[in-house]
Amino acid sequence: MSFTELSFLTIFLPAALIGSRVPGKQIRETVLLLVSLIFYSLGCLRFLPLLLFSAAVNLLLGRKMAGMEKKRTRTLLFAGGLVFDVLVLAFFKYLPYFSGLMGGSERETLLPLGISFYTFKAISYLADIYRGRVTPQGKGIRDALYLCFFPQIQSGPLARYGDFESAPSFDLFSEGTYRFMTGFAKKVLLADVLAKITGEIYASPIERIGIRLAWLGAVCYALQLYYDFSGYSDMAVGISAMLGYACPENFRYPYMAASFSEFWRRWHITLGAWFRDYVYIPLGGSRVKSRKRHLLNLLAVWLLTGIWHGSGWNFLIWGLSYFLLISAEKLLGLPGRIKSRLFCLLYRIFTLVMVVILWVPFRAGSPSFALGFVHRMFSFGSLQQEEARALFLLKDYWVFILGAVFFSFPFVPLLEKKISSRKAVFYLFETVLMALTAFFFVWGLSLVVQGAYNPFAYANF
Repeated sequence: MSFTELSFLTIFLPAALIGSRVPGKQIRETVLLLVSLIFYSLGCLRFLPLLLFSAAVNLLLGRKMAGMEKKRTRTLLFAGGLVFDVLVLAFFKYLPYFSGLMGGSERETLLPLGISFYTFKAISYLADIYRGRVTPQGKGIRDALYLCFFPQIQSGPLARYGDFESAPSFDLFSEGTYRFMTGFAKKVLLADVLAKITGEIYASPIERIGIRLAWLGAVCYALQLYYDFSGYSDMAVGISAMLGYACPENFRYPYMAASFSEFWRRWHITLGAWFRDYVYIPLGGSRVKSRKRHLLNLLAVWLLTGIWHGSGWNFLIWGLSYFLLISAEKLLGLPGRIKSRLFCLLYRIFTLVMVVILWVPFRAGSPSFALGFVHRMFSFGSLQQEEARALFLLKDYWVFILGAVFFSFPFVPLLEKKISSRKAVFYLFETVLMALTAFFFVWGLSLVVQGAYNPFAYANF
């Protein structure tokens, strides 16, 4: 079940909101746990036993660790849980790929819904208990709800157990409603429209893609992926807030980043924080004696980041490319050593262009197609029919593309900040903004009613 499906909007979400208002914290958590399991069943019933088994194993190990004084036993329990989670994730995500490499019959990939996300949450749950940062509470209902919480189980954000606390309020509910409508509009009105352009271009034979068509496809995919995933994250944050739970932010205008390192502090924030806290820092991070060891730590993070997204070589190339670019920044002290405003601007543009280019292997079905596509982005030969198609797509969708570019930068928040001291103007602006958001939400809803639907891109990961 998707957040943009009509059945979710008209039946499931209202029922969940009613269930979240039952009196008594423990009863409310039990109801939300049942609601979350129903949500998972509606989307992926065949793998519900796997989710329950995974949750049960991690909860049991977590409670055993919390009550254990011997460090060696705690370490063995944590190691056992880590091996279990990694093996389950690896089996379902990567076995079909390696089976194909070894000459076996590569079966159709049947990926359990949200396995990458709930597995990472389970690992952070065990790690935080092992380090003594958190302690399991109650009879395990809250812990199970944390692992299975339906707004976050499909594609995150990767919340931490220590921050998972119910605190319902009217302000939180109203903010959640606004965030949900914003995310819904992002997904349906921008991501799904841009997906039509990228779908057509990336489905074309590589020899029929000219420079304009290649750049149009690359830019539109960069925008599509941003609005698809940030739209989902906004909806997840919004639903969590409406149910009474604060949820961590996952995006902060990544395309305005001044460097590759900053881009990854703004894009998929909770995943980056997860790798930082549970891989990079435990390996020593940047506080190691040699530069070589520091680079090895970065390599480990970016190899795992690429592998986490998928088993294909294109994801490995994508992850290693960011390792090289971020390592170069750290070795050269960029962009901090750049004093000229002009060169800072040029480096910012270079960063954005490289980010757009690196989304090509992320979208491409194979490394060969990705390399061919990037080559086409810098080939100035004339393909008149294909170039005419690029102009036709621009003419048809220029409003959506322009709107996507505009809202990918923080013009609205900057304007809000600028007029915040003028109360009357600020109130009028907020009223207009809310009315526009409601309008776009209703517009998007009308498209859903008409049957327009595209699955979330990150549901594949």
